[in-house]
Amino acid sequence: MTLDSRLATVVDAARSKKAFRIRLVDVKDIASFTDVFAFMSGGSDRQNRAIAESIEDALKLAGEHPISREGEANGNWVLLDYGNLVVHVMDEDTRRHYNLEGLWGAGRELELPPETHPASDARP
Repeated sequence: MTLDSRLATVVDAARSKKAFRIRLVDVKDIASFTDVFAFMSGGSDRQNRAIAESIEDALKLAGEHPISREGEANGNWVLLDYGNLVVHVMDEDTRRHYNLEGLWGAGRELELPPETHPASDARP
């Protein structure tokens, strides 16, 4: 299955800010309030906010705006709610503590797109 362009945009935007442990989980058959969770980690509160902002900016270019955004002040867990997509950007301690991925473990893992690397600026 090919990842839809919206989810690929989320992953690319997160990767652009060095998010790690990115996972996409399809929960449409087990959750009534969303279809997909995107989980990812950043190394600091500041990086978490930058990752969330990058995702929000990328989706805005596609005409999408979050229904809500939470956790900006603290930064250890930033949540972007797009209705049928909920993005969680967390530090590792918060991610382990709440274990949302375990809670939604019955969901189907979606394959991430391969990482793309910008062309080298090296000249022959």
